[in-house]
Amino acid sequence: MSIKKRLLSLILLVFAVLVVGQGGVYADELNTRGGIPDMGDEIIFSNLDTMEYLPSAAYNWKHHEYLVVWHTTLETGKRVISGARVSTTGELIQEFNVYADATKDSAQPDVSYDPVNDRYLVVFIFDINGNGTNWDVHGRFIPWNGPNPTVNKFSICNYTNQQWNPKVVYARSMEEYLVVWNNTDQAGVLKANISLQRVNAENGTLSADLTIYDDTYTEHRTHVDVDYNLARNEYLVVYDNTHNILATRFTGNLLTNFGGEFSIAGWPATETKPAVAACRGANQYMITWQSDQSDLGTPNDAIYARLMSGDGVLGAVKEIDDTTSPEQESDVTCNYAGDEYLVAWQTRYTNLKFGIWGRLVQPDWTLGTSFAIVHPYGDEDRTNVALAGGHITYMAVWEYERDSFQNIRGKIMVAGLKNFLPLILK
Repeated sequence: MSIKKRLLSLILLVFAVLVVGQGGVYADELNTRGGIPDMGDEIIFSNLDTMEYLPSAAYNWKHHEYLVVWHTTLETGKRVISGARVSTTGELIQEFNVYADATKDSAQPDVSYDPVNDRYLVVFIFDINGNGTNWDVHGRFIPWNGPNPTVNKFSICNYTNQQWNPKVVYARSMEEYLVVWNNTDQAGVLKANISLQRVNAENGTLSADLTIYDDTYTEHRTHVDVDYNLARNEYLVVYDNTHNILATRFTGNLLTNFGGEFSIAGWPATETKPAVAACRGANQYMITWQSDQSDLGTPNDAIYARLMSGDGVLGAVKEIDDTTSPEQESDVTCNYAGDEYLVAWQTRYTNLKFGIWGRLVQPDWTLGTSFAIVHPYGDEDRTNVALAGGHITYMAVWEYERDSFQNIRGKIMVAGLKNFLPLILK
């Protein structure tokens, strides 16, 4: 190499180092695609001798991190909402209480991120009477860098019947959140239905609530999930009637439902527990669910999925994973660019314990290879996986059985990144 070329190479190298050092380069900014994700070590969100359940996660693209939430059962028997911030490189940044009450339970959290106000909304059910007779839906805004003691929880639903399993999604065009949940009749006479509630992202003001229910009042509407398609300013709400998968599409203001409820999957087998993700770059949704393949024998669920275009055109039903053992509790997310899905689920091993598996799916139905996210350990389960998608990283979190305790763990997965610059912070 000539002296001139060596000098040019040195100048370019120094320039690159200066740029990286001044601006900060995050692995999650380098949009390289590939096959099976590279996975880091397990992230231990909690290792307490207690019981922790139902994690959820949201991606913060402004600060290149995720917020993970779950509920923790204290030694007193009361449940509280816990949270932790983790960087896209797998660094556990901060742990904190999202909400705790000394005498009343909080449980079943979900979370979504608002970049305009640079904060999250965490929603959960709250035992308003302290004796299990009236569960309501509450929420709390959490700034990106942790709770603000002056910002308290607020009520989202205070119906006198029971509310369960709230889900929340942020709608950028509306600058608000949509919260959905299930209602059940305490007396068990009425069938379960689904509520939708718009929440102003700036001040928590509630508006335009709706209910989804069976017109004949003879079927349940349960196991609800929701996502928002920024390409069209629309929501897709998915749910089951305990044996088929159904959905309703809404405009951002909830004023139009495009003809109402329609079927996603209605086979003779039992299909339940749907999840949905919107990929805005593809103007598309993916819906996943579990389908029982047994004939009234030992359960043998498999994971299936269906794509739907933003204007409501359904594609073919596709198999995501099926073995001779049950695959259950699927979740699905899309990356920040809106052009790739990750599906994950729990699968039962030969020792009858569950581990977590995943699969990347492209919007044209190109399927990546199924891969293990975490195996069971001895006679301990890894269950109830939840996902969130970043630029080229994904976060998977799950329940981690440890001895006689239950904790929350997770992994950062880099989707196909093989060559990337090291992380250099400001």
